[in-house]
Amino acid sequence: MGSYDKAFIVGYVCRLCSEQKKKVIHLYSNKAQSLKLLEKIELLPIKVEKFDNLPKTICENCIERLEIQYSLIQKIQKSNLIQRSHRIYHSNGRCPIECPLHGINDSSWSVQSDSSVS
Repeated sequence: MGSYDKAFIVGYVCRLCSEQKKKVIHLYSNKAQSLKLLEKIELLPIKVEKFDNLPKTICENCIERLEIQYSLIQKIQKSNLIQRSHRIYHSNGRCPIECPLHGINDSSWSVQSDSSVS
């Protein structure tokens, strides 16, 4: 009989962190589809293909991190659209009511001229 100190617990390898975990979600399962995991993974600098010979599972820790990153990217994209819209509305230097940032008095939005920079 073997000893327990040399026993190896079989689990699944996470595609993102390469750690072996007992609790994972398969990337092509209904649960993964409902969480839009493949869509979120597309934002990473890796390529996941259904028939490659790499792991097709993702651990809970990586799912949490992926969700945080995805939320940040969505916020950045939304902010970028708002800022671009803001610029379009200011052809005359005023902030019209149609502007998405109308009424926000934040000094970080204003552009300083060369004469005011010391």
